[in-house]
Amino acid sequence: MSMRSTSRRQFLQRLGGTLAAGAGVALFPAGFASASPKTGSTSAPGNTGGGLASPTGCTQCTYPGDPGFVARNPGELDAAKASWETPEYGYYTGHDPATPGTAVNSPWQLVAVNASTAYALGYFGQGVALGMMDSGYRTTHEAFQTGLIVPVRAEGVYGTSGFGYRNAATPGNPFTAGEPFTVAGDQARTSDYSHGTGMLGVTSGIRDGKDQHGIVFGSTMYVAKTGGSDTQSHGPFHDYVYWHTANKALVDAGAQVINSSWGSYVQTIDRTRFDGLGNDLGVNGNLANGYQLRGKDSASATAMATVIPNEYLKDLEYQFFLFKKSYSEDGIQYNPNYPGRSFMDAIWDAIKDSGTVNVRSAGNNDWSNPFFRPAYPFFNPPAERQWVSVGGVQPPTAANPEYTKQSGYNEAGLAKWWTVSTPSNSVRTTSSGGDTSYSNSSGTSPATPVATAAMGVLLSRYPNMDAKQVRELMFTTANNKMSDGVRFLGTGQTSPSGASIAWTAPDGLPDDRWGWGIPDLAKGMYGPGQFLSPMTYNMDKAPLDVWSNDISQIAIKEREREDLEWLAGYKKHGIAYAGEFGPNVLSPDGTLSEQAFVLQGILADPYVQAITDGRPELYDKITYADAVKWRKEWMDKRAAYIQDNIDNNRYTASLTKQGSGMLVMTGNNTYEGGTTVEGGKLSITGSHASSIDVKGGTLGGTGLVAGSIDVHGGVLQPGLSSEEAASAVSITLTDVTPGNVLKVGGDVTVSRAGRLAITISGDHDYTSVRAEGDLVLDGELALDVRAPLTPGTVLTIMSGDSIKGNFHSLPERRVLNTGRHMFRVSYQGGAVTLTVVRRLPGAGSGGA
Repeated sequence: MSMRSTSRRQFLQRLGGTLAAGAGVALFPAGFASASPKTGSTSAPGNTGGGLASPTGCTQCTYPGDPGFVARNPGELDAAKASWETPEYGYYTGHDPATPGTAVNSPWQLVAVNASTAYALGYFGQGVALGMMDSGYRTTHEAFQTGLIVPVRAEGVYGTSGFGYRNAATPGNPFTAGEPFTVAGDQARTSDYSHGTGMLGVTSGIRDGKDQHGIVFGSTMYVAKTGGSDTQSHGPFHDYVYWHTANKALVDAGAQVINSSWGSYVQTIDRTRFDGLGNDLGVNGNLANGYQLRGKDSASATAMATVIPNEYLKDLEYQFFLFKKSYSEDGIQYNPNYPGRSFMDAIWDAIKDSGTVNVRSAGNNDWSNPFFRPAYPFFNPPAERQWVSVGGVQPPTAANPEYTKQSGYNEAGLAKWWTVSTPSNSVRTTSSGGDTSYSNSSGTSPATPVATAAMGVLLSRYPNMDAKQVRELMFTTANNKMSDGVRFLGTGQTSPSGASIAWTAPDGLPDDRWGWGIPDLAKGMYGPGQFLSPMTYNMDKAPLDVWSNDISQIAIKEREREDLEWLAGYKKHGIAYAGEFGPNVLSPDGTLSEQAFVLQGILADPYVQAITDGRPELYDKITYADAVKWRKEWMDKRAAYIQDNIDNNRYTASLTKQGSGMLVMTGNNTYEGGTTVEGGKLSITGSHASSIDVKGGTLGGTGLVAGSIDVHGGVLQPGLSSEEAASAVSITLTDVTPGNVLKVGGDVTVSRAGRLAITISGDHDYTSVRAEGDLVLDGELALDVRAPLTPGTVLTIMSGDSIKGNFHSLPERRVLNTGRHMFRVSYQGGAVTLTVVRRLPGAGSGGA
């Protein structure tokens, strides 16, 4: 196979054997970068006429005349990016400049996440399986005519009875215990599938040169249906069995990320008019006593009068209480086979052992917090590592040429540590109105598949990472600046109430409004931006990777501070630390707050009528005893989670390198939790603040390790060969410079089971270690002599402040015969030197 028809992944696979053997890579010349996963007849820069073949099997990722090509060297990268930025890809403002006016009539979501950089490097989701749980989709739409969209096949039987719709006085969309169901996405009712059709286009619409295409068009998307439209009241009135069956089907199909855009939270009846018992007091008759909140940015005191409150912890906690009540023994969704388990617990139960990440819309109301579904990990902390909440961003306008926080949608708030913000307004996507229809979709619903798709693209870039690790990488490489790269997002922008919606968090931390910011696939191509927990990177799939981002620990240390402060507060104050209860929690004497309210669709529900003996207005009220019990439950769980993180050192930013592949780290890494090499090779070519322990595999590089190096086992092999540097370029087309010297700010210890490996290519061309601390030596010394040397030449292979010990069987002035040369070893003056005594016959042929 020629170099032009070799995919990047195939190229890496061919490198694997060489890297696993610990040798330098000498297969390709310097500057070589593999062709794309779409190559074959690869277009040259500027070529707009070549259709692209696909040796990786993604034959549906291109079309005749497709101008998109993948760069083969750094000089082609800008042209390659431009080749993907077609009208189908869209524009920064979402307006096609070929048309009059300023209306959003093209995609802007791909530009917002810098998708063209990923495409130019050859990553668009190939080899990745994703999942979508939504209302189903229009199977005949032209954008879905691809084998990469696959409905899952699973069936079951409802375990409980109820209604899906509660957005009117009389609930609708019934389901009945014992009734069979199917979850296949292509079995949706046509009255339901409009929402899912739009969401699927954002991720998976094919590239065909037409109206728009999906961000992660090369991935396989498995699709299940929710059983209704987006107006279903997803909280808490659903069946555990249905939701576990559907999500488990997606997991079993291999979905690494599941998109969950759906969800209207049940509303209240008008709180300005009805009291907490459902009595109609007339227009504004309850205004004086009603629980009225303006929302985060609303200028109106009554604008949110029918939206379930979610501004404060007590409001979000009430939603948690309502879930607990509805799935407990006297609740309307109680299932004795799954006592106390809600439909959200069903989703968690389906994904928790797989590592699959659930990505959820924050909600389209004006609250400081997302609703319970996206905020679920607040009350069940172990779920956080597999959860993403998504808020909204508006496109630029002539008056405001920057992306703006969508102030009318729920924000990060209490879920800031697992929230991103993505395009949510006028997102161009597929429409269910016809097989060739496209339209603009708004809300955190279309924002959510943008985040899911970004994760899918990143998963194709990092086949050695699981979805949980890619989730953290997406967070820590998200964009929190304006297009000038300096100002924080939102600077100078205000909400309708006049409040600033600027990013206010220090750089490197999530913001209360934005969360981590807008996912940035350009920055995401170059490794993590931070470690949010101890990271184990097992390179058992792709044999080569390069991380050039600067990796810090800012966020995990702030998270530690916040969590320890919360834990101390809970230990001191008990459940009172969470503040007052919401107005739908009864007082200790059983009386009702004047600010209590009634949920929509409760009063006319026959199931609620039955279990409340004809008092349905009391169903959504929580007894004080239950509130105390359930608050203690979630606070105890949160305290235990924090303590477990403390006990297991999870507030430490560290890296453990495993697997046979080679990782090259070129950035200025400031995390301090330490680095451990257990397999393969780690090469440091930038600066590294932490110490490094080598317990297996190889440590090399040409950078600075500010801490110490301790070789317990494995190999210390300073330097980066020109062959390795050329191979490293192939990953992200970032120049990596070869060199010979590894600098160390602390001590270097080579224990008895360890080894120092030195490559000698000439009298003045050899690898070495230069340390500011002490050298402690007891292990083996191995020399790879690749050229004839001049007798009398002194090679300083290590230096330090002092030297303790010596290499095994090599005391002072011992003669070493290797590589057809004789060397005399010395440890004087803080340096380990090799003096060339003489050449032996055959010197220069290489080998030991």
